[in-house]
Amino acid sequence: MPEALFNEAAALVAREGWLLDQQDWDAWLALYLPEAEYWLPCYLEDGSLGSNPMEQISLIYYGSRAGLEDRVYRIRTGQSLASIPLPRTAHLVSCGHFEQGADGDIVVGSSWSAFSYRLEATYQFFGTQKHVLRLTDDGLKIAKRHIIVMNDKIPCPLDIYSV
Repeated sequence: MPEALFNEAAALVAREGWLLDQQDWDAWLALYLPEAEYWLPCYLEDGSLGSNPMEQISLIYYGSRAGLEDRVYRIRTGQSLASIPLPRTAHLVSCGHFEQGADGDIVVGSSWSAFSYRLEATYQFFGTQKHVLRLTDDGLKIAKRHIIVMNDKIPCPLDIYSV
């Protein structure tokens, strides 16, 4: 993979967290392709991770950017009671793996943590994630984000800004 593309991929993954921290919802949504999948699977009773969002429960699943757009709309309009007030967040991302798929997509594996402060309490979520990035005329865009939350307990509402 050319070094410039490698650097652009790493920057996009880091920028996503920054945009969430800034609550710059339009710029964050613009990172995603219209057909992008966004998925946080659940751990199942046997301790394994869910493998099919259509047959198993998920922490969050959107099959396209339209679901993310709806979520942002609910946050902006106050229709998400779990998001009132919005927490202050700080995302940290460490990219650890890059590969280029046969189809030209770039896969970025990373570890992440997100700190949030809301209603006089501080929370931390952490895990790993895989971004599938696609080169478009407008640069790299997210075609898929698969997020593993490794916390054993989820003590507060978990939302797009939490991961």
